[in-house]
Amino acid sequence: MKAQVAITPREMKFPVPTWPKFPFETEGFFEPWNKFFPALRPFARFNAPETTYIPVEIAETEKEILVTADVPGFTEKNLEVRVEPTRLFITGKTYENKEEKAKKTLYTERTCNQLFRYVDLPIHVDPEKGAATVKNGVLTITLYKAQAPKLIPVSTIS
Repeated sequence: MKAQVAITPREMKFPVPTWPKFPFETEGFFEPWNKFFPALRPFARFNAPETTYIPVEIAETEKEILVTADVPGFTEKNLEVRVEPTRLFITGKTYENKEEKAKKTLYTERTCNQLFRYVDLPIHVDPEKGAATVKNGVLTITLYKAQAPKLIPVSTIS
């Protein structure tokens, strides 16, 4: 015969709900609501610009580092490239405004695209030197490697 075990209220454990710590952990708080009620979406951000992911390719030669990024729809006026000794930042924004006028109706559509990407570089580069060009939606960045520190010979004084 099996013995029955009595459970006292102190031994019963219930999961305690944990609430996000404001203001830092609130990003995923309303995700269940948005998942089950996609048509309502009262907690979604309205008119937020769409962020685009940038695929990046890094190649190394003897004296330079070549970075290639796909940025379709962006021109040299919309892009900004910032270089630090160990990091590369690529940012860009485009605004587009379309208007169509018919006999009695007016249709206006505004879109905003932005991109942001930073890349940790494998080798120190010289932030003062470098070049960036855009052609057919491909951004090519040429960065020159930083000079290695030179050793100074030490001599003894007698």
